[in-house]
Amino acid sequence: MGGTPLKQIKIGIFGLGTVGGGVVEQLRENRELLKARTGTDLVILKAVVANPSKPRPFDLGPIEVSGDPNFILDDPEIDVVIELMGGVTLAKEILLRSFVSGKTVITANKALLAECAEEVFEAAYEHHALLGFEAAVAGAIPVIRVIKEGLAGDRITEVSGIINGTANYILTSMSKKGEDFQKALGKAQEKGYAEADPTFDVEGVDTAHKLLVLMCIAFGGIFDFKELYTEGITKIEPVDIEIAAGFGYVIKLLGKAKEVGGKVEGRVHPTLVPEDQMLASVDGAFNAVKLSGNFSGPIVSYGRGAGARPTASAVVADLVSLVRQRESETSPVPPLSLMSEKLKHRKLMPMAEVLSEYYLRFSVEDKVGVLAELTRVLGSHNISIASMIQRSRSEEGGPVFVVFFTHEALERDVVEALKTLDQLPFIAQPTRMIRVDPS
Repeated sequence: MGGTPLKQIKIGIFGLGTVGGGVVEQLRENRELLKARTGTDLVILKAVVANPSKPRPFDLGPIEVSGDPNFILDDPEIDVVIELMGGVTLAKEILLRSFVSGKTVITANKALLAECAEEVFEAAYEHHALLGFEAAVAGAIPVIRVIKEGLAGDRITEVSGIINGTANYILTSMSKKGEDFQKALGKAQEKGYAEADPTFDVEGVDTAHKLLVLMCIAFGGIFDFKELYTEGITKIEPVDIEIAAGFGYVIKLLGKAKEVGGKVEGRVHPTLVPEDQMLASVDGAFNAVKLSGNFSGPIVSYGRGAGARPTASAVVADLVSLVRQRESETSPVPPLSLMSEKLKHRKLMPMAEVLSEYYLRFSVEDKVGVLAELTRVLGSHNISIASMIQRSRSEEGGPVFVVFFTHEALERDVVEALKTLDQLPFIAQPTRMIRVDPS
């Protein structure tokens, strides 16, 4: 069929690494499909990278490359900016300047959005910016779009998920193969699932960044990243995984947030998940996110949470959505779904006020009166025992493990009880505490 030539949407991209390269390839491979879906021709004209002379594993074609951010930011012909460089300082400048100049912005930068949520989102609202950040959380899983559009009529009551593939791969290796943490981490690094410095992944920081982004959309507010409780997986031992399995649980690094009596609870930590729950079956480097709406009920989305093609898919999905909004005469969807006058700053419930069930593993001397003292101290702190086991170590006469599963208790009470107990002379090692999620 004939017709007028398609409008060209001119794109400037910051970063041509793993994800940037994936975006370039997807826009080329699916170019005709994207024309049919947007009514425009999506073309990357410029790129800014840290090392412009570095060889790329793909053909740059017409893309002009520079090391100067102004090469894109000062070009009035660039319609869309895609930020895939990572980091916070330069990335924030890129977003803020793009908002001011009226450019549509897409980013995969969860650290920036989490740590600078107030500054970035308030600027986006002030300048009525089109901002997409689906790729910041869970790779190809369209969880942000589900909240903003699929569940637009629901009040989100809970968000929980496995949103770091590195940590999940390590815990899966420990569970399936009986490996300790260091061996499982080494294998993750060999396979490219973990960085040489895996701190952000194994200490829960990456999961916390992603959870906070989801919370801002799900609960209609801007949260302070420093208030989000974050604990990693480095202290998990094979014995904890073995004992948990015996009671029907799998240990996962979960990000979890929910509304409780008008307050928002948000936390990241290892969690015992019942083996019959869907999140317990998510293995390897895969991600899964569970959303609960007051009308929809629970919804679980599953898929690849990282990598060139899955993350590029999320970037390009944002590109299609925002170009459609940009070219239409309809009002754009606000960055955090709520209208600006309804957006508010929200504080997180202190971790001390959180209610949870707990797994407590004590390493104690094997002698009379120990069990009674453990239960006495826990009871004096309002902690009720649901079940327990005792097992000996292999060394003759060495300490034994006593494991309690508690009923729901206040975090404050559990922490205080363990402070008291860990000072007693029959405690051989600090007590291992892992929270339990029965839902």
